[in-house]
Amino acid sequence: MCGPRGAVAAFADDATAYCARLQYTDGSAWSRDPSLAPNPAVESALQQAGPQIGDQCYGYQIDLTAVDSHGNAIVCDNYQWVLNVGQEPRHPWVEDQLTWTECLETRTEQECRDAGI
Repeated sequence: MCGPRGAVAAFADDATAYCARLQYTDGSAWSRDPSLAPNPAVESALQQAGPQIGDQCYGYQIDLTAVDSHGNAIVCDNYQWVLNVGQEPRHPWVEDQLTWTECLETRTEQECRDAGI
Protein backbone atom coordinates (compact mmCIF):
# COMPACT_ATOMS: atom_id res chain seq x y z
CA MET A 1 0.00 0.00 0.00
CA CYS A 2 1.05 3.56 -0.65
CA GLY A 3 -0.53 6.94 -0.82
CA PRO A 4 -1.46 9.27 -2.12
CA ARG A 5 -1.65 8.06 -5.71
CA GLY A 6 0.87 9.89 -7.81
CA ALA A 7 3.44 9.99 -5.01
CA VAL A 8 7.00 9.33 -6.14
CA ALA A 9 9.78 7.52 -4.28
CA ALA A 10 12.72 5.28 -5.13
CA PHE A 11 13.17 1.50 -5.06
CA ALA A 12 16.30 -0.02 -3.48
CA ASP A 13 17.91 -0.14 -6.93
CA ASP A 14 17.32 3.64 -7.30
CA ALA A 15 14.61 3.11 -9.94
CA THR A 16 11.70 5.53 -9.65
CA ALA A 17 8.75 4.15 -7.68
CA TYR A 18 5.26 5.47 -8.35
CA CYS A 19 2.21 5.11 -6.14
CA ALA A 20 -0.20 3.69 -8.73
CA ARG A 21 -3.59 1.99 -8.83
CA LEU A 22 -3.29 -1.73 -8.05
CA GLN A 23 -4.56 -3.60 -11.11
CA TYR A 24 -8.16 -4.91 -10.84
CA THR A 25 -8.72 -3.07 -7.51
CA ASP A 26 -9.28 0.39 -6.07
CA GLY A 27 -6.15 0.01 -3.93
CA SER A 28 -2.71 1.38 -4.63
CA ALA A 29 0.82 -0.01 -4.57
CA TRP A 30 4.35 1.01 -5.49
CA SER A 31 5.13 0.35 -9.14
CA ARG A 32 7.66 1.14 -11.85
CA ASP A 33 4.67 2.10 -14.03
CA PRO A 34 3.16 5.45 -12.99
CA SER A 35 -0.36 4.50 -14.06
CA LEU A 36 -0.78 0.88 -12.95
CA ALA A 37 0.74 -1.56 -10.45
CA PRO A 38 0.47 -5.18 -11.66
CA ASN A 39 -1.53 -7.43 -9.35
CA PRO A 40 0.40 -10.74 -9.16
CA ALA A 41 -2.42 -12.55 -7.33
CA VAL A 42 -4.87 -11.90 -10.16
CA GLU A 43 -2.30 -12.36 -12.91
CA SER A 44 -1.53 -15.86 -11.64
CA ALA A 45 -5.22 -16.80 -11.63
CA LEU A 46 -5.71 -15.42 -15.14
CA GLN A 47 -2.77 -17.42 -16.47
CA GLN A 48 -4.35 -20.62 -15.19
CA ALA A 49 -7.83 -19.90 -16.57
CA GLY A 50 -9.00 -21.16 -19.94
CA PRO A 51 -7.25 -23.19 -22.60
CA GLN A 52 -3.55 -22.76 -23.31
CA ILE A 53 -1.48 -23.68 -26.37
CA GLY A 54 -0.83 -27.43 -26.24
CA ASP A 55 -3.87 -28.28 -24.09
CA GLN A 56 -6.13 -31.09 -25.27
CA CYS A 57 -9.49 -30.19 -26.77
CA TYR A 58 -12.40 -32.40 -27.80
CA GLY A 59 -14.31 -33.07 -30.99
CA TYR A 60 -17.16 -30.75 -30.08
CA GLN A 61 -14.61 -27.93 -29.64
CA ILE A 62 -13.01 -28.26 -33.10
CA ASP A 63 -13.02 -24.80 -34.75
CA LEU A 64 -13.73 -22.99 -31.46
CA THR A 65 -11.43 -20.07 -30.76
CA ALA A 66 -10.16 -18.53 -27.53
CA VAL A 67 -7.44 -16.25 -26.21
CA ASP A 68 -4.74 -17.75 -24.00
CA SER A 69 -3.25 -16.10 -20.93
CA HIS A 70 -0.56 -14.43 -23.05
CA GLY A 71 -3.13 -12.79 -25.34
CA ASN A 72 -2.56 -15.20 -28.25
CA ALA A 73 -5.52 -16.12 -30.46
CA ILE A 74 -5.83 -19.92 -30.32
CA VAL A 75 -8.09 -22.48 -32.02
CA CYS A 76 -9.02 -26.11 -31.35
CA ASP A 77 -7.46 -28.03 -34.27
CA ASN A 78 -6.93 -31.79 -34.44
CA TYR A 79 -7.86 -32.20 -30.74
CA GLN A 80 -5.31 -29.67 -29.49
CA TRP A 81 -5.33 -25.92 -28.77
CA VAL A 82 -2.89 -24.30 -31.21
CA LEU A 83 -1.96 -20.80 -32.33
CA ASN A 84 -4.67 -19.50 -34.67
CA VAL A 85 -2.99 -18.45 -37.90
CA GLY A 86 -6.14 -18.72 -40.02
CA GLN A 87 -5.80 -22.44 -40.69
CA GLU A 88 -8.78 -24.66 -41.52
CA PRO A 89 -9.20 -26.74 -38.32
CA ARG A 90 -8.91 -30.49 -38.84
CA HIS A 91 -11.18 -33.13 -37.35
CA PRO A 92 -9.50 -36.40 -38.47
CA TRP A 93 -12.03 -38.82 -37.00
CA VAL A 94 -14.94 -37.12 -38.78
CA GLU A 95 -12.93 -36.74 -41.99
CA ASP A 96 -12.10 -40.47 -41.94
CA GLN A 97 -15.76 -41.35 -41.39
CA LEU A 98 -16.80 -39.19 -44.34
CA THR A 99 -14.17 -40.82 -46.57
CA TRP A 100 -15.38 -44.28 -45.50
CA THR A 101 -19.02 -43.38 -46.17
CA GLU A 102 -18.19 -41.96 -49.60
CA CYS A 103 -16.24 -45.11 -50.49
CA LEU A 104 -19.17 -47.34 -49.50
CA GLU A 105 -21.42 -45.41 -51.90
CA THR A 106 -19.51 -46.82 -54.89
CA ARG A 107 -17.66 -49.92 -53.59
CA THR A 108 -18.16 -52.89 -51.33
CA GLU A 109 -16.89 -52.88 -47.77
CA GLN A 110 -14.06 -55.26 -48.72
CA GLU A 111 -13.03 -53.07 -51.67
CA CYS A 112 -12.84 -50.05 -49.35
CA ARG A 113 -10.73 -52.02 -46.86
CA ASP A 114 -8.46 -53.28 -49.65
CA ALA A 115 -8.05 -49.67 -50.80
CA GLY A 116 -6.81 -48.78 -47.30
CA ILE A 117 -9.73 -46.57 -46.45
